[in-house]
Amino acid sequence: MRFSLHAVVLLLAANLVEATSHAQQKTVSGDRLFSANCAACHGSDGHGGERAPSIATLRSVISLSNADLEGIVGKGISGVGMPAFGYLGDPQVRAIVAYVRTLQGKGPSMKISGDPKSGRTLFYGKAACSKCHMVNGEGGFIAADLSTYGDSLSPAAVRRAIVEPNRDLEPESKVVEIYTSDDRHITGLLRDEDNFTIYLQTEDGRYLTFSKADLKSVRHTAHSIMPGDYEATLSSKELEDVVSFLITTASAPRPSERGSTKRHRDDD
Repeated sequence: MRFSLHAVVLLLAANLVEATSHAQQKTVSGDRLFSANCAACHGSDGHGGERAPSIATLRSVISLSNADLEGIVGKGISGVGMPAFGYLGDPQVRAIVAYVRTLQGKGPSMKISGDPKSGRTLFYGKAACSKCHMVNGEGGFIAADLSTYGDSLSPAAVRRAIVEPNRDLEPESKVVEIYTSDDRHITGLLRDEDNFTIYLQTEDGRYLTFSKADLKSVRHTAHSIMPGDYEATLSSKELEDVVSFLITTASAPRPSERGSTKRHRDDD
C-alpha cells in the first residue's frame, strides 16, 4: 500500500498532537493537582482544616522523606479518611509531593542571612534554647531534639516557629496542668494517659505518674513550655542568627557520617 506525501504529513501531525496531549497531561502543575485533590481537606495552604491536619507545618509530616510522602499520597491511609491517589499516575503524585514541599517552605534555594556562630552562642546562652532543646548531644531533652530540625524548613518557617511557638502544636508539645488533692499545682508535658493514670514530664526532666482518682483537676492547655516573647527579647538580627545556626547545623554532616567518610578515604 502506498501513502501520498500529504497523507504521511497528516499522520505525523496527528501523532504529534497526541504526543503533545499526553505530555501536557503528565506535566500538570503540582499546585493545580493539590488544589483539585487535596485542598478541600488540608486547606489551600496546607495548614489543615476540619477534615485533615496541617501538612505544611507539622514536624511529623515535614520530616518524612519524599518516598514516604509519595507512598501516602499514592496508597492513602486506611481508617483516617486519607484516600489513595495512585490512579493519578506516578508523575502526578510526585508533582503533588513537590508542591507540598513548597508549602512547607522547603526549596532548592534558601537565603540564610544570619551568622550561625553567633546563633550557636545565643542558643546556648541568652536565648536559653538549650535549656529544653538538644543539638548534637548538647542541651536539654524535655523538648524536641533540633539536630536535624532545620533541614526541612525555610528560614522563614524556622523563625515563625521561634516567635509563634503555640502555632500548630503537636499533642506531645502541649503543657498539661494538674491540681492534686493536697492542692499542689504541677505542670508538664503529657507523655501518656489512660482512663486511670496520667504521665507527665516536668521542665526539670523528671517523669511523674499520677492516679486520676487522686487529682482535683487535669487541664490540657493549648500552649507549649517555650517562651512566647522571643520577638521582644531578641533583636531581629539575633533571631536571624539562631535561625541560621539551626539550618546550617541540620545540613552539616553528622559525626557518624564524618567518620564514615574518613574510613572511605582511608580505604582508598
